[in-house]
Amino acid sequence: MASKIRIFRQSAMEAGTPGKYHINPSPKLMSRASHWRVVEHEDGVELTFNEGAFDDVLLFKIYYNQVVGDCENKDDDFSYIVNTDFLNHREVKAEIKDDKSTYYFPKIKCEIKDAVTETCVPKIKGDENKNKKKKNKNKKKKKKN
Repeated sequence: MASKIRIFRQSAMEAGTPGKYHINPSPKLMSRASHWRVVEHEDGVELTFNEGAFDDVLLFKIYYNQVVGDCENKDDDFSYIVNTDFLNHREVKAEIKDDKSTYYFPKIKCEIKDAVTETCVPKIKGDENKNKKKKNKNKKKKKKN
């Protein structure tokens, strides 16, 4: 049975699955939990920040294949890292309204290949078509023989 993907890295570590999490907030950001929230939906994860409660501006950055929410002033260290193994950072939707900024990260659809190792392999539309074509070719060959 596949283990649950946790919202926060800390709870994933406590559960014994340190790599299966969505968001890794800094301890300083966790100390301001009343000023931001995370909501897990069936198809994604939503982060909402009350920007006025933070001393500095929270920035959203993408470094290579990693997503980081960080403060403009590095001394503040209100930061978080998004686990791009399970959340699609390329299709993030952002909305800033008044003092609230909201980021919605869609989940990456996974199919469990090996239940023993619980590896998660992203579904790729092109792969599904290739597999169907191979099956059809094999059926045609069998019919000819």
